[in-house]
Amino acid sequence: PGPGAAAAPGAAEQAAAAAALLYDMKGCYSRLRALVPTLPRHRRVSKVEILQHVIDYIWDLQLVLQPGPAGEPPEAPCMAAADSILCR
Repeated sequence: PGPGAAAAPGAAEQAAAAAALLYDMKGCYSRLRALVPTLPRHRRVSKVEILQHVIDYIWDLQLVLQPGPAGEPPEAPCMAAADSILCR
C-alpha cells in the first residue's frame, strides 16, 4: 500500500466529521429560527439574516432587562461605518 492508501481512512473520517458538523449546524439554525420571534416565517432567510435577527433579539432583551441610569437604555454597540448593517 502506497501513501495514498494510508491517507484514505483519515480523509474518510474527516469527511464524516465534516458532514456531522454540517448536520449539527443545520439543526442549530433551525433551532434559532424557532426561538427568535422576529424572523420572517413566510419566506426563506439566509444564515446571515438569521444571525442578524438573533443579535437584534438579544439586544432587545438586554434593553428590557438592563436599563441604564435614570431608566435610560444603554447605548447600542455598533460596528465601524463599513459594517453599518450590523448597527441598530
